[in-house]
Amino acid sequence: MQGHNMVSWRDYEGADGHGQATVQDVVELKKALSAGSSINAPATAAGEGFPLRVESLERTLKNTTYRMEHIRLWKNIPKVPAYNTVEEYNRVNEYGAHDQGAFIREGELPGETDATYERVYATVKYLGTLRRVTHVMSLVKPAHGNVIAQETVAGTMYLLRQLERALFYADSTLDTDQFDGFEALIANNAPATHIIDLRGAPLAEDNLIDAALTIQNAPAYGIPTHLHINPAVKADLVKSFFPKARYDLMEKQDGMVGLNINGFTSPAGDVRFEPNVFIDDGGVVPGAAVGPAANIPATPLLTVAPAAGGAATGPLWLAGTGDHDVGAYIWRIVAVNRFGQSASRRFPAGAATFTPTAGQSVTMTTTDGGGPAASYFKVYRTLRAGADLTQRLILRVANGGGAVLITDLNARLPRTTTGFMFQQDNTNMSFAQLAPMIKVPLAIVDTAIRWMQLIYGTPKLYTPNHNVLFRNIGRAADFVGTP
Repeated sequence: MQGHNMVSWRDYEGADGHGQATVQDVVELKKALSAGSSINAPATAAGEGFPLRVESLERTLKNTTYRMEHIRLWKNIPKVPAYNTVEEYNRVNEYGAHDQGAFIREGELPGETDATYERVYATVKYLGTLRRVTHVMSLVKPAHGNVIAQETVAGTMYLLRQLERALFYADSTLDTDQFDGFEALIANNAPATHIIDLRGAPLAEDNLIDAALTIQNAPAYGIPTHLHINPAVKADLVKSFFPKARYDLMEKQDGMVGLNINGFTSPAGDVRFEPNVFIDDGGVVPGAAVGPAANIPATPLLTVAPAAGGAATGPLWLAGTGDHDVGAYIWRIVAVNRFGQSASRRFPAGAATFTPTAGQSVTMTTTDGGGPAASYFKVYRTLRAGADLTQRLILRVANGGGAVLITDLNARLPRTTTGFMFQQDNTNMSFAQLAPMIKVPLAIVDTAIRWMQLIYGTPKLYTPNHNVLFRNIGRAADFVGTP
């Protein structure tokens, strides 16, 4: 039967092999070629039909990693041309002394007031990737289109991922080849009140309102427009609205229920949510080195094991039973330069742990392990009583050469993320491009086609106090999955 979408025994009427076969038919059947379901060719044997099978490969290349829609900030940040490797701009910080009187008596000369100006500069930095396709590979008939075009797309996506992450977390004090991302620009230039530390608590609506008012209120005078956060943080916000029944089921179509929130209306105006997968907690401590072995740093050395650092200012440790309170901890340290990073070193060594004292910091000392120098060190720490190799990133410390003192004030908490509330317009921020993303062919020196893909530029933050940085954002109770 043709055109039906069901199969019954009637379809097999008149066909042997379904209860009607003779013994001779069975003997002949055994002689038939067997297609099998092997992926790799089995040994050559009589009756093996594998050599006659034609591979069935879908023409569409399946993507198992991030896609263009995951690139959120780069696509929306205002872009301006740059004309030099050092980009300068001026900003006015004050129109006149805030508390100086402006009232005068009849006929008097008003008092003199002057605006305060500031010259600021940002240094252009360079990102690039080298791509290579052999000449032979460019001649074969590929499964998914032109191989050079495919690799060019892959190079573009690689650069966009590196750039998107760098816009948030790059830091020139750690690596002079990097520009300063918005975390460093806000932390180093905005007032302390523009950094909101949640200490492991989930982001809540009250926090958003406080941040929006911090941007709007004097002396900032800003207008918040966008909130960049990890998607899991947004999910916790969404879940907080379910018990409040603050949505209309009648607007749902086709029986769909549930809730999504694309932003919120604050007393300072509408703020759009931008869930960004590249805002994360830095990940679990890596299990192996990454990068070319000849260029990356060696595993750092344990010079001085973790010890009590004495009383200090900062959040520090508290007596309690929380994930970040006084208890046994294990640290691991990774050496990093522009080529990659080393394997990690456990602090303290062996099976030992270290228990901080309430109200005190923890100090330890490391040095380069030899070979290429590290630009900086990543410091990872467990949760309270956590197992080794579950450490999460908490600190990045510049390598000043020699013995490097690392001080853990418990200020950055493992398994927490950051968030950024921006006034995302060209009066507050931009990305200055000395050159847009370009592809530069290289000379053919062997039987391969090589090219570079490059982008030159730097972010600018004109008005740091028109932004708020959230730190140590935790997850809501009973969350499912990785934080």
